[in-house]
Amino acid sequence: MVTHELTFYLAAAALLILTVESCVKLLKRDSFGITLAVYVTVFAWYFVDPFLHPEQYDSLPPNLLGESYGQVLLFLIGFRVVVPVATWWIVGRPSTGVFGTLRFTSEKILMAAGMIWLLLFVIGIVRMDGDVIGAVFPIDSRAGATMWGRGAIESSATGFLIASAGYVFNAVTAFLGVLVFFQRSTFSRFLAVAMFAVTLPYFFFAGARLFYLLFSRICFIVVTRSS
Repeated sequence: MVTHELTFYLAAAALLILTVESCVKLLKRDSFGITLAVYVTVFAWYFVDPFLHPEQYDSLPPNLLGESYGQVLLFLIGFRVVVPVATWWIVGRPSTGVFGTLRFTSEKILMAAGMIWLLLFVIGIVRMDGDVIGAVFPIDSRAGATMWGRGAIESSATGFLIASAGYVFNAVTAFLGVLVFFQRSTFSRFLAVAMFAVTLPYFFFAGARLFYLLFSRICFIVVTRSS
């Protein structure tokens, strides 16, 4: 079914181009080449699984499959654009471009990330009916509820908001793990560790996908090698 969708081939072409680019950069010892790990993960999830388990995709409407691979394409483009900007943002190199006048300290970045994390964490606990222990330690997550649990297929606006908030929460938590290494004060470093550690059991018991751990490591390696 997926091979009948134009967006499948567009996403596959974009993935191939970006993978070749990362391989070339790795050969040149460019730290950006480490993004190859992300592209390999995308390939395994979205371009191998449909052929290993085709029966799971036969029941899906073609327009939904087309939109799904359109989202994969948008992610690949967005990831390629955002990572260099995020690297510059953290490193804070001088620039003559449009971002040249902006300067962000590690403490300010931590404050912004912490506020987003706290807001989403509170919303997640509310979605668990105030069960803090159940939210942080979702032992029965495979069969029970989690902070950002939802149906496997959601077509409503509510489902979209829950999924988006869950992905943002995952990304911000991973980002907090990276920010630990860039804090200048002991208090800021402790705060970043505390926020990251509080939600770590959630990822462990909920079976968070490997991508977020990879993304955390990628951000750390790219930033440290670029600085």
